[in-house]
Amino acid sequence: MMMNPMDLLAALQARWRTAAMIGGILFLMIAILAFIQPRQYMGTASLLLDLSQTDPTDTNTAQGVKPDTDSILGTQTDIIRSGKVMNAVAKEAGFVDAQPADLPANARLQNAATVVSKNMLVTTGRQSNVLQIQYLDPDPQVAAKVANLIAKIYMREQVELRASPARGSAKWFDQQTEEVRRRYELAQKKLSDFQRAHDIIGINRMDLEAEKLKNMSYQLTQAQAEAAAARSKAGAGAVSDIEGSLIVQNLQEQVAEQSAKVSELQKTLGPNHPSMAAANAQLSELQSKLASARASQAGAVNANSVAANRREGDLKSNMAGQEDRMIRMSDVQDQLMVMQRDVDAARQTYDTVRQRFNEAALKSQISQPNASPLDEATVPLLPAKPNIMLWLIGGVALGLIGGIAAIILMEIIHPRVRSAAGVARATEVDVITELMPVPVRQAKFFKQQEAA
Repeated sequence: MMMNPMDLLAALQARWRTAAMIGGILFLMIAILAFIQPRQYMGTASLLLDLSQTDPTDTNTAQGVKPDTDSILGTQTDIIRSGKVMNAVAKEAGFVDAQPADLPANARLQNAATVVSKNMLVTTGRQSNVLQIQYLDPDPQVAAKVANLIAKIYMREQVELRASPARGSAKWFDQQTEEVRRRYELAQKKLSDFQRAHDIIGINRMDLEAEKLKNMSYQLTQAQAEAAAARSKAGAGAVSDIEGSLIVQNLQEQVAEQSAKVSELQKTLGPNHPSMAAANAQLSELQSKLASARASQAGAVNANSVAANRREGDLKSNMAGQEDRMIRMSDVQDQLMVMQRDVDAARQTYDTVRQRFNEAALKSQISQPNASPLDEATVPLLPAKPNIMLWLIGGVALGLIGGIAAIILMEIIHPRVRSAAGVARATEVDVITELMPVPVRQAKFFKQQEAA
């Protein structure tokens, strides 16, 4: 039988006590079940992850690259759930001691870690860097203590995970440093011995020799020009150079003056006159000095020519020797360059190893995690399980549904006609009119009117 809403409402009005009793019984059962369930208290500790923190020793860190928040949070969650953290929490919280003593030590540890992992919940906020570590336990103090302990051990193990590989790397690079240094020193000694054996100072000796040859070529060009000029002076132009000398010109002037003086004295004095004899003697002395100066100047011109020619020859000889030396040094220079490259490669390897060692040593001393405590877990006052309020609300909803379902079932088993539509369905006769009951107040009013 199908019931329309009006019939259902009429049935509820008629059987409300039954619905209330059934709903109350269901609500009471749910309430009793909620209160008899074992209490589980939840301790919650919050950690703030610093995703912007970078490794200060990493020289290859990309700048301006946004970190993958989901990946980092997922990794940190896996670290918290790892056996290393769970085992440490089980030991320090005393769960291992609570296991049966007849079990092996490893089995006791695994069972205790399983208990911790089962009662722990790690949650992350949406688009948030906050990790929430929640732990359930019948004892509220234990729940708060274990939640804080998990956060503490996680940060400690995180530092260890970051520093432990660096310590191994630092140890390995330290061992390699001695061998790399030995190879570097051996290559440097080989290069030094080769330089001493061939009398080479510096790796750019060939460049120095080439510069020296260039200077010699320039000096030879100047010497050739000076030698040509000296030869020209020693040839046809020697007379003009001699006569152009200041000493010769001064002496010529003195001789001319003295000759003029002798000529004047000859006009008035005889050749045997003392003044005339003195003037002639002085003139002879000046002429002798003039001849000597001319001879000396001619010797100087010839000497300059000879010196210029000798310097030109010396430079030619030195330049030829320098060219021969450079030819001989070409093979030596090639060997020297090979040895120098070996030294540079060994030094670069040594510098790289030392740099990596310093970086690893610095990383091994890192003592700060990239997570910091945000909120410590406090002892909860209300249990997290069961949620009494949720159970009571569920009991109310179940009571209402149960009461209504019971009324519907009773109406189906024992149907009642409660409306005009119900009469029409039951008798298959159309209802002409429907008499509604008079309200109580109106009935009282009609009776008072009739009595009056």
